[in-house]
Formats: sequence, C-alpha cells, structure tokens
Amino acid sequence: MQSPRTAPADAERPFGLHELFFSTTDRKGRIRSGNGVFIRVSGYAEAEMVGQPHNLIRHPDMPRCVFDLLWSELIAGRSIAAYVKNRAKDGAFYWVMATVTPLADGGFLSVRLKPSSAVFDAARGIYGQLLAREREVEAEGGTRKEAIAASTALLGE
Repeated sequence: MQSPRTAPADAERPFGLHELFFSTTDRKGRIRSGNGVFIRVSGYAEAEMVGQPHNLIRHPDMPRCVFDLLWSELIAGRSIAAYVKNRAKDGAFYWVMATVTPLADGGFLSVRLKPSSAVFDAARGIYGQLLAREREVEAEGGTRKEAIAASTALLGE
C-alpha cells in the first residue's frame, strides 16, 4: 500500500490550528473511517486507507514505546493522549496531538489537532532520546521487544 515517497524528508504537511481530524479503527487498528481533514493531510484517498492498519501513516521517527503504551492503555479500556509524528503518502511529516478512546463496539476513535502547547517541544526532545535508545539496543543485537522495554524504562525516568 505504501507508495513511492516524493516529498523531501523535512517537508511538513500544512494544516491549521482550527482543523480537527479523526479516524475510527477496529480493535486491531485497521482504519474504518476518517474525515476530510485526515484524508487531505495524510495524502491518501479514503479508499486507500479503509481496511489498512493505522500504522500506514506511522513515521519512522516515532519511538515504538509510545505506541506500546498507547495500545496497552486502549486494550485496558482507558483513553490516552499523545503527540504523534505521522508520515503522509508523499513522505512529508505532520505532528498531531492525538486523543484515542475505546468505542463501545470494540474499536477506537482517534481525534487529532495541531500541537500548540509549550510541552510539545519538550515531548519532541524526549521522543528523540527514546528513539535513540531503541536504535541503540537493536544495534547491540537486542530484539525489538528489548528495545521497546529499554525505551519504556527511559520514558519512566
């Protein structure tokens, strides 16, 4: 499903502070629906996204421990909010503050907006440290699970 990336790695997809976008997924994280803002910003047509795992838009700069924490909370029936760096179809990135909540039918609703808090800069710095830790563990021969555990421990500090 991934298409060739055409945007420079440092290109950011624009969207406004006033724009709110959402998507719904099934329990396994496969996209069921998304609004027009999500479709426009991601660069995917709705038909390209529906049925695909939400990690279709996962940016490789995101520490995996963030998603591990997110899924742990959701599976436990709790809502969670996190900053997430996504990657559009053309390779450009966009940051969101995502609030994800379980739905009565077993799926999930993610509502996202443009980050504007001063906390956002601190979170990006921490994410860089977490990602570096994950890569370090894997470069030393550690497994993906060990890398996530190491970055989760660092996050806890």
